[in-house]
Amino acid sequence: MKTVARLLLGLTLFLFFSAAAAQKKAASSGSSASHKLVALKVTGITSYSDKEILAASGLQIGQNAADGDFKEAVQSLGDSGMFSAASYSYSTSASGVRLEIQLSDVDRSKLVPAQFENFVWFSDEELRAGLLGRVSLFKGLLPLGGNLPDHVTEALQAMLTEKRLPGRVTFLRNPDRQTGTVTSINYRVEEASIRIRGVEFPGASPEQTVLLTKASRVLIGAEYSRTAIAAVAKLDLLPVYFQRGYLKADFDSSSARVVKQSSADADAQSAEIEVDAILPVTPGRIYSTSGVDWRGNSALSATELAALVHLPVGEPADTVRLRRDLDNLGKLYRSRGYMMAQIKPDSQLNDDNGTVHYELNIVEGDLFRMGELDLNGLNTGTIARLRAAWTLHEGQPYNANYPAKFVEDTREMLPRGVQWKVSVHETPDARDKTVDVDIRFTQQ
Repeated sequence: MKTVARLLLGLTLFLFFSAAAAQKKAASSGSSASHKLVALKVTGITSYSDKEILAASGLQIGQNAADGDFKEAVQSLGDSGMFSAASYSYSTSASGVRLEIQLSDVDRSKLVPAQFENFVWFSDEELRAGLLGRVSLFKGLLPLGGNLPDHVTEALQAMLTEKRLPGRVTFLRNPDRQTGTVTSINYRVEEASIRIRGVEFPGASPEQTVLLTKASRVLIGAEYSRTAIAAVAKLDLLPVYFQRGYLKADFDSSSARVVKQSSADADAQSAEIEVDAILPVTPGRIYSTSGVDWRGNSALSATELAALVHLPVGEPADTVRLRRDLDNLGKLYRSRGYMMAQIKPDSQLNDDNGTVHYELNIVEGDLFRMGELDLNGLNTGTIARLRAAWTLHEGQPYNANYPAKFVEDTREMLPRGVQWKVSVHETPDARDKTVDVDIRFTQQ
């Protein structure tokens, strides 16, 4: 009987502990499920999908997550700079956790495009595709604040490293020269010498290519930089077209083709990278001048003005020459005392017949007269002689050409045996309509 009792007691204890273990396992399983992230919903924005925000947050559907994880994820999104506000809420059920992230897009005026200065091993498409796969929030535009630009730097560096390419990636916020407003974030490869061997001009005719090649000589041997090439295109290459009537000529952003190195050079750590810069151009059509009208002139006649402007009717419009001519017109006005005269050309293009009509609008402003003359840096006797030679007297209409001619004509009156530096400073007074002249003589 004792043996049977012991067996019954053992069986009872086994069933009790087995049931307890099963209940514990079931409870544990239920607790795990209640902390599993099963859904993410994003509200308040249209710029990113739920899937993109999930990837950027660092969270994963199916992972165990708690409030601290959600807080960290939302903080990371806010730190990117792409959102002006970020918050979250969540609900828990037996099936898991449902997370909702509330975001507000940053004002579009605080976003600028990413530019790539000298990543000559990649096309723009390859760079953007590589960044899209590495930086979840990158879509071409970057915030002026936040850490997203830094994440792009890290991704670009990884792309270089994967291909065993040289250099260190940095970026600069590029400001507009006039307003100071940041217009782009420019990424470039430092600590790598990338020099231009030659320049190609897809879209140019053979005759134009000869002229462009000559005008682009400054680029040969220079460090490859898209910004520098764009500046040369604007200042040196577009005039090649503008001189010949191609008034809508335009250069696209440059790209580069790496020059294949010999096996010996490829193995050398100090070998420079050479590239051929590729600068596509769209010349457009030639526009011929159909006529020139003057507006706003009274101090000078249209005949006087037309004599200085070279825009023959029926000939290709040379806007480079026009710019020089307008500068000369401005000098003519200033020689007559109109110090604030402005000349603004208005061109009306007719695409149907390839002509351009110019309206030259003149705002002459007030007539300025000679004010006070100051001579400094010479002995009293020489200053007295120079004053006697100065014939532009106070109250006369001012002549902006006179001071330079005066300095040239009176050089023999200066003390000999000394090299003199002469500087002329004009001070127009808008209230009195006078111009004070200060001429300084400095021994070299």
